[in-house]
Amino acid sequence: MTKPVRTTLARKPSTADTAAPTTRQHILQTAVALLVEQGSARTTTLQVQQRADVSRGALLHHFPTHAALLSATVEELVRRNERAVQDSLAKLEGTQDATERAIRVLAVASTRPAYLAELELWAVARTDAELRAALLQAERTARKESERVLSSLFAATSDRPANATVMALTNEFVRGLALSSVLRSPVRRQQLLAQWIRAARILLEQLP
Repeated sequence: MTKPVRTTLARKPSTADTAAPTTRQHILQTAVALLVEQGSARTTTLQVQQRADVSRGALLHHFPTHAALLSATVEELVRRNERAVQDSLAKLEGTQDATERAIRVLAVASTRPAYLAELELWAVARTDAELRAALLQAERTARKESERVLSSLFAATSDRPANATVMALTNEFVRGLALSSVLRSPVRRQQLLAQWIRAARILLEQLP
């Protein structure tokens, strides 16, 4: 069994964290709020323009297309998702097993609106080639931050041969669990989560 460690997720403050919001940031924050509250179908450029109280020209200057606007929300969604991880980590700090703690932290964070909003963008991109291309680029840019968070959570098992595999599989499992949980019962969700924790331990205990 891995020894419990205190995990910290340190991120350098960005300009967006410390400075007054520019017009672009204001529009983007408005788009994220609409996306989280109402979903991608209702996050139109017109709705964002009206909620942000900016001119059409200002909106199109920064985000010339709907796809450009939606894909730009990924960075802020990733930032919110990291905060959700930090919140859930604080609540589960007493969990003794490091593997269980890491997986449950991600599972709890995946129930937050920002996480589901990002998944919704992925689903919409299935039939929207322009959005898919824009999202691919945005997700590549955000991947470094996501991988840093995962590595921090699974730091206690970083010396295990299967650690990278368990991190990747956990990430995919949590995405699927978050999506299915829209309709699946909470009881079944917890059962599947417990089963994956057991499976992950077995993988981590295997020698090369």
